[in-house]
Amino acid sequence: MDERARGILIEAIEVALAMAFLLAYIWFVEPRSQAYQMPGLVLFFTFTFLLHRRHGDTAADLGMRLDNFGPALGEALFVFAPALLLAFAAGLHLEGGGRLDARHIALSLLGGYPWALFQQYGLQCVIGRRLLGVVPHPIGHDVVCAVLFAALHLPNPLLTVVTFGAAYCFRALFRRCPNLFALAVVHTVASTVLYHALPPVMTHLMRVGPGYFKEAGLF
Repeated sequence: MDERARGILIEAIEVALAMAFLLAYIWFVEPRSQAYQMPGLVLFFTFTFLLHRRHGDTAADLGMRLDNFGPALGEALFVFAPALLLAFAAGLHLEGGGRLDARHIALSLLGGYPWALFQQYGLQCVIGRRLLGVVPHPIGHDVVCAVLFAALHLPNPLLTVVTFGAAYCFRALFRRCPNLFALAVVHTVASTVLYHALPPVMTHLMRVGPGYFKEAGLF
């Protein structure tokens, strides 16, 4: 095996390890106790920090920058606005907007941003960054990233479909104008619209893993 092939294999293994960790946490660790949340985050960030050091990733490579925040935010809003307006209108039609009050929306936006930033970090800086060498074709790369990101939202049917499309768009946007903070803003807005506008019978309160089955009343 030549050096290039070895490098591709190592990066594929790195992505597989990150996915295995996240899936194990979602399906087996988090349902047991919230007490494991902080240790889980520490382990995950330690692993990804070592990956960044190993590959020489810079803050700019990871989209941790402010110089292009405005253009990145504008592009992301332009891409996502039509879908979010459609979801909002559908929620009103389905009478799912009962939780659309200013207080809950403000809390959702403020409290949801760190979680959205974490998800964008995982998508862009870990999965996306490491798969660049494994799947070099832009469209193929973004599709694979979207599939992996959507898999983290199983078995929630709505979230699985929505996150596949959203992740594909986010990856394409990040390639054009890499800014993690701007994408996290749009991610937060999108999550807030879905959670508050659509009826819980559709979103199952955005639960994934075993939490989805519990929310759906399946066990």
